[in-house]
Amino acid sequence: MKFSTFLLCGFLSMNIFAQSGDRKGHVMTDPIPADKIPPAPVLEVSDAMKTIKVQNDFALDLVAGDNLVINPVTMVFDPDGRMWVCEMNTLMPNVDGENEEVSKNNIVVLEDTDGDGQLDKRTVFLNDLMLPRAISFVPGGILYADHTQLYFCEVLPGLKAGLQEVADKDYAKGGSLEHKPNSMLYALDNWYYNSKSSDSYRALPLDAKLPRNSKEIYKNKFFKLVKRKSDNRGQWGLSMDDFGRLYHNGNSSPITGEYLRPNSLLKNPDFSVKVGSARIGGNGVYSARINPGINRAYMKGVLTAEGKLKNFTAASGSTVYRGDQFPEKYYGMAVTPEPAGNLISARYIIEKPGSLSGKEVFPKSEILNSIDERFRPVNLFTAPDGSLYILDIYHGILQHKVFVTTYLRKQMLARGLDKGNNDRGRIYRLRSTQKGLGKQPKLSGLSAVELVNYLNHPNGWWRDTTRQQIVFKGDKTAVPAINKLIEKAGDYRGVINALWTLEGLGAVNLQAVRAGLKHDHVKVRVNALAVSEYLSDSEKNTFKAELTEYTKTTNYEEALQILMLGSDFFSGQDYQVLVDLANKFQGKKYIKESLLSGLGKDYKNFADFAKLLKDKGTQKTYVQVGKKKVLSNYNKLNKNDKALFNKGKELYFGHANCFGCHGPDAEGLPNMGPPLVKSEWVNDSKERLAKVMLHGLYGPITVNKKKYNTPMPMPGLGANPMFKDKDLAAIATFIRNHFGNKSGAVSESVFKKVRKDTSSRSTPYEVKELQ
Repeated sequence: MKFSTFLLCGFLSMNIFAQSGDRKGHVMTDPIPADKIPPAPVLEVSDAMKTIKVQNDFALDLVAGDNLVINPVTMVFDPDGRMWVCEMNTLMPNVDGENEEVSKNNIVVLEDTDGDGQLDKRTVFLNDLMLPRAISFVPGGILYADHTQLYFCEVLPGLKAGLQEVADKDYAKGGSLEHKPNSMLYALDNWYYNSKSSDSYRALPLDAKLPRNSKEIYKNKFFKLVKRKSDNRGQWGLSMDDFGRLYHNGNSSPITGEYLRPNSLLKNPDFSVKVGSARIGGNGVYSARINPGINRAYMKGVLTAEGKLKNFTAASGSTVYRGDQFPEKYYGMAVTPEPAGNLISARYIIEKPGSLSGKEVFPKSEILNSIDERFRPVNLFTAPDGSLYILDIYHGILQHKVFVTTYLRKQMLARGLDKGNNDRGRIYRLRSTQKGLGKQPKLSGLSAVELVNYLNHPNGWWRDTTRQQIVFKGDKTAVPAINKLIEKAGDYRGVINALWTLEGLGAVNLQAVRAGLKHDHVKVRVNALAVSEYLSDSEKNTFKAELTEYTKTTNYEEALQILMLGSDFFSGQDYQVLVDLANKFQGKKYIKESLLSGLGKDYKNFADFAKLLKDKGTQKTYVQVGKKKVLSNYNKLNKNDKALFNKGKELYFGHANCFGCHGPDAEGLPNMGPPLVKSEWVNDSKERLAKVMLHGLYGPITVNKKKYNTPMPMPGLGANPMFKDKDLAAIATFIRNHFGNKSGAVSESVFKKVRKDTSSRSTPYEVKELQ
C-alpha cells in the first residue's frame, strides 16, 4: 500500500471479479465484522466539522466548502492572498475509475472579497484540464502541470488566461497517475523543485547567463525557463524550512527531510552522490476511528487489535509550519496528513550535525483527528494569516483503481464510498485560539523597494512571497535596502531570505556577504558563504583572502559550505586550503562529498594535486574522483535477449513503475526501496529473483552488506494479468544487465517454472525464507 498522489500504488487491470491489486493466495478475511463498522455517509460541511477533533488551544475553521471547491489537491497563494487551486474533480468517479482520464478538471482562484476570513468568490481560471498536479507563479503568469506536461499560461487583468504554451513536454512523462512529478515548489535558492522528480527549473531574465549544468527548454516574452538535474525526491507534495532544505514524504512513511539544501552536491557533473533524506519521527499513527477501508487491512500488522490503522500507509502533502499564528514552540514543526487514517500528524524536527530526526509533538496522539471516513486531507500549507490550511478532497475512494483489491472493493461498495465523490471538497484553517489571525496581504502593487521590509516578516509565507516578487520584478534599485537589512543583523530568517533575494536579482555583493558573515547565527553565516559563489569575478578575487582565513573555522556547517565552494575560489597550490579543511573534519558526514562536488569540473586538476601530496606523504586522505557512468551489458547480449532488455527497460520506467521505489538509477530511494545496483538479490539466483518478482518480499533486507528496512512489502506481479511471464523475464533481463549489473538474461521459461513450482504461495516471501 504505497501512497503518492494521495493514491496507493498498483498496476492497471479492470476486472469486476478479480481486482488488479489482488495478490494470488492472499486470504482476504474481513478483519472486522461488518456489523461493527460504522457507516460513512456523505456529510454536509457543518456535520463533517463535528467529526473532527483538534488538540487543546487549537480551533478549526471552514475556509471554503463544496460550493467553492471540488476535490482540491494542491494550491499556491498569490501576493494578495488569493488561492490558486488545482482540482482533480474526475478522480476515481466510481469504484472502477471509469472516465477518470478526461479533460474536465480545473484550476480555480478562490478569494475573500469582504475580509471576513472566509472565501466567498470562485473564478475558474482554466478548465478542461487533465488531472492537474502542480502550480506555481512565474513572471507574467503561472506554470502548471497536467497528467503529462508542464505549461505556461499568461495571467491577464481580470483573472483571464492569455498565452498558453507547453513549457516542458517531458515533465510528467511515463508512469501511472500516482508516480508522476508534482508540486513545483519555489525554493529559497530561487529554483523550482518537484516531488517524484529528478528535475529542477528556473525562470530567468531573457538576457541572463545559463546557470551551471543547466539547459534552456522554453522562452516567452517574460522569461526563459531552464532545467537541470536534481536529486530524485518524494512522492506527493513538497515543503521547505527556513534554510531552504526540502521535506517530502516517502511512500508509507511520514515526512522526510534533507540535511543539505537541494543540489548542494551536484556541482561536479562527473561525481554522483545522493544527499538522501531522513524520516522525521516514527511511523506510528493514532486514529480516532476503526479503519477497515484500507487496501490490505486484512493483512496482519496493518491494523491494531481495535481495528485502527497502525502505521502510515498514505502519507501525503506534508509541510514545515513556518507561520506566526501558532505558539512559538510549534514553529518549524513537521506536519503530515494521513488520509487513509483520516488524521493529521505533527512532529518536531531535531537537528544534529549531519543528520535530521524527529519526535511526536503530541505523544500517542495527533494534532487533528476525524471519525468521518471521507475526510481525506491531502495537502497542507502555511497561510498568509499565519495559520495552517488543509486541503480535503472529501472523497470516499482513496485507493486508485490500479491498486484496488477485491477486499477493498467490497468495503467501498458496502458503505457507499463510491458515491458523492466528485462534487465536493473542503479547505479548512487550523489556528491557535491564543492569538488572532494575521492580515490579508496586498503585495502585488508594491515596488521592489517597498517590498524589502517584508523580507523580515515573522511568517515564512510573507518572506518567501516577497523574495519571489522582488526577483520577478528584477529591479536592482532595491539592492541598497536589502544590503541595509542584512547589515542590521536582525532576525536570522529575514537575513537569510535577503541574501537569496540578492542571488535572485543577480546582485550578490561583497558588502552583503561580509555583513552576513558577522551574524551570530551559524545558518546566516553558512548562507552568506553559499551566495558568495555568485559574486562578480573581481569581488571573488578580493574575497578569496578573507575566505582562506575563514577556513580556520572549527564549525562543521561552515566547513561543509566552504568545501562546496571549492573551485569557485581555489585552484593550483591553493587546493591545499581545501585539503587541510577536509582533513580537519575527516570522517564527518558529507565532508568528502562536499569536497568532491565543490571541485566542479576542476576535479581532474585537484586529483593530480592530491596524488602529488600523497606521494610526498603530506596528505592524510585521498579520494579518487572520476566520472560515474551508467554501465550497460546490452552489447554483450544476443539478438533475442536484447529485445527482452529493451522491453524490460520500457516496463521498468513505464507500467511496472519499478523506478518509483528503486529510483531511475536503480540505486534505491529512501524509505521506499533498496538498490538494484550490484544487488545479490538481482544478480545471483535467477530463480530467487523470479520468486520475488512473482510473489513479493517483505522484512528488513540486506543488500551489499547494508540493511534496508522499508515500511511496506514489495508487491508481487504474478497475479496481475497485465504482466505475462515474458514481461517479467524482460524486466529481470534489464535490471540484471544495466546500472553496472552484467549477469545475463533471464528466459521466460524460468518464470513459467517458478510460477508452477510456487503456485500454492499465498503471501509475499519473508526475506529469511529466500536466504
